[in-house]
Amino acid sequence: MTKSDKITLIMTNSIDVIKPFIEVVGKDKFAPNIQIIGGVGSAALEHPDTIIDMRNKEVIAPDSLYLDTYRPNGSLRDLDVLVLSSDRNDIDLVNKYMAETVGDSLELSAFGIKSAESLRKQMCSPLGFTALKTFLSDRYDMPDGMVKSLFPFSVPIDPESLDPWTLSVGNTHIPIPNPAMSVINYTNRSIGGIRPKDLAKVNNMADSVFSKAPELRDWAVEGPGASQADLGLLLRSLTPNRKHADIFNLNRPILHAKDLIEHESFILPELTTREKRLMVGMATIKATLLSSVESNSMIVKLWQKLGGEQRASSIINND
Repeated sequence: MTKSDKITLIMTNSIDVIKPFIEVVGKDKFAPNIQIIGGVGSAALEHPDTIIDMRNKEVIAPDSLYLDTYRPNGSLRDLDVLVLSSDRNDIDLVNKYMAETVGDSLELSAFGIKSAESLRKQMCSPLGFTALKTFLSDRYDMPDGMVKSLFPFSVPIDPESLDPWTLSVGNTHIPIPNPAMSVINYTNRSIGGIRPKDLAKVNNMADSVFSKAPELRDWAVEGPGASQADLGLLLRSLTPNRKHADIFNLNRPILHAKDLIEHESFILPELTTREKRLMVGMATIKATLLSSVESNSMIVKLWQKLGGEQRASSIINND
C-alpha cells in the first residue's frame, strides 16, 4: 500500500477531503467564485448544534461534523461545485483543481452559468431533442439578467440570492449558498421535484434552518429567494398525484395545466394554447417518469454505484 493509499483511507470525512481543494482555489486570485452545493453544507444545516450567524453570513458547524465520503449504500458521494461564471476557462480551472486535490475520493462535478444561447436552443424548438432531454434546472445568463430555468418554466434570479455564505468547521472554511437557498435548490433541481431520497434531509434542513433563523424563511418566500422557491412550487404541479412536502408551509394549491400555461413563468407565452398544452404535457410525462425512477431505491442505488451522473453528463449538464 502506498503512502497516498493510506491517506485516502484515513481521509474518509468529506470535509477533510475537500479542504485542500478549497485552499487551492482560495489562494488563486484569478480563480472564479464558487459555492459547494449540498454535501457537507446540507449535513451542517441538518445538525442540531450548528449555529447560523446572520450578521456575518456564516454557518458554524461543530468541529465533530462528519460526512463519510461513501453513502450508506456503498456508493461514492458527490462534490458539486457551482462556478459563478459563464466562462468555460473558469469551469475548466475548477475541474482541474478538483482533479488534482480531490481526485477519485468523491464524484466530481463543476457547473457554471449557462449562456443565453443554450436556453434559446430549447425555446426555438420547444418539442425538439434539446428541450425534451432537459430534466434538470440551470442558471442562464440572459440579456435582461440571469434566470433559472427548467423547461418550460423560467424565473428571474435576484443577484442577492447568489451571495456567498461561509461554512466553518474548525479551521476549515467552505463557500456555500445562503442556507435558505440551499433548501430552495433541492425543490427546483429536478423536473420531478424533490427527489424521494432527499425528502427527509430537505425537511430536516428546512426545520433546522427556519427554526434557528426565521427571517430566512421570509428571505426564501418573500425576498431574494422567492422567484426560485416559486419555480419549485410550479414543478410540483407536474406530478399532482405525488404527495408533495410543503417545505415552506405556504399551503399553495397544485395548479392545473390550464393555469400552468398561463403562468407568468411559462417561458413561451406567445405560443398557441394547443402548443403550450403540448409542452406542459411533455413536461408532465418527463416528471412522472423521472419521479417513478427516483422512487425506486434499487434503481437509485445502481445509478449511484455505476456513476450514473458521470455517464449521463450531457443530460445532467444540459449540454
